[in-house]
Formats: sequence, structure tokens, C-alpha cells
Amino acid sequence: MSVTPVIAALASHLDQRSASEILDLEKKQDWSGMLGLARVQLQREPVRAEWWFLQGYALARQGQHAAAVESYRQAVRISPEDEASWLSLGQSQSALGQVERAIQAYRQALRYRPESAQAYRALADLYQGQGRPDLAIANYRESVRYDPDSAQGWYGLAAAYQQTGERERRDAALQGLRKLDPAAADQFEKQYPLK
Repeated sequence: MSVTPVIAALASHLDQRSASEILDLEKKQDWSGMLGLARVQLQREPVRAEWWFLQGYALARQGQHAAAVESYRQAVRISPEDEASWLSLGQSQSALGQVERAIQAYRQALRYRPESAQAYRALADLYQGQGRPDLAIANYRESVRYDPDSAQGWYGLAAAYQQTGERERRDAALQGLRKLDPAAADQFEKQYPLK
């Protein structure tokens, strides 16, 4: 398995030994080992947001989202401008069915980083799941504005337009998707055939 961008970014803020250990644990998907490392580091440096984030990340990978939420909350208390912590907090809250809290977490990410395509896409996905395509569309549009190379953003935008019956806009979004991921565009057309 490769290293996720969020863990690569976290590792870049740490000493070489810790960074190497974290990257190795993620490649192995050793979430228990990662959790153990985070807890040892938290005993040494309890006011370091990176360790709270790492603990939350390891807990979330083990499906322990309630505990992960608490860790991510500690991370954002210490470092409120950290986009990754807000996004991860929202993901765990969403996994727990706490949709309104997740929406607030994503909005906080946007407060500190207004050009966060990930936060816009996460908001859009939640709104789409709630059957609120108007809000989903607005957020998917911002997502692809800031990350025009996101097949997920274009797919979501096409799906939201499909839901509202805006065929021309759906087709335009589908073309954006087709440029990036023709297979996903084909899959979309199978899932949402024109009538």
C-alpha cells in the first residue's frame, strides 16, 4: 500500500526517525502499531497536535470513530488552522451519523483554508446524501473550481445535476469527468442512463 497524502504531510513535520516509522506503519496498515506510537508520543508531548491527529487517524482506521473524534478535537484545539484535522474530524463524525457536526467541521476547514477542494467535496457528498442537490451542486462546483483534476468532484457534480434534472449541466460535468477518467464516465452513464 502507498502512503496517503495526509500521512506524508504529517511526516514532513516530524523528525526523520518518527516520520520513517509512521510511513512504514501506514504502508503495512499496522493501525495498532500506529496507535501505540501515537500514545507513546502523547505521553512525551501531550500538547503536540500531530500526535493527537495520528492517534485519531489510527483509531479511525480501526473503525473506532467515537474515540477518533475525541483525538481530532484535541488536535484542532491545539492547532485550529490544521485542515487535515478538521477534514478527518468531519469524516469520523459522518461515519457516526453526526452529519450536522460533520458539516460544521468541514466549514471550519474552509474557514482556515477557503480554497480547500477536499472540504467542498466532503460537504457536497454530505448534502448529496441528504437529498439536497442544490447545496451539493454549489459545493461540487467549488470543489472542481479549486481542483479541476478531481474525477470524484466531476462525478459528484454530474450526479447532483442528474438528480435535479439539469441535463445540459449534467452532460457538461460528465465531459469534465470523461477527460479525467473515461471508465468512471462510462460507469456513470450505466448507472444513470438517459431517458
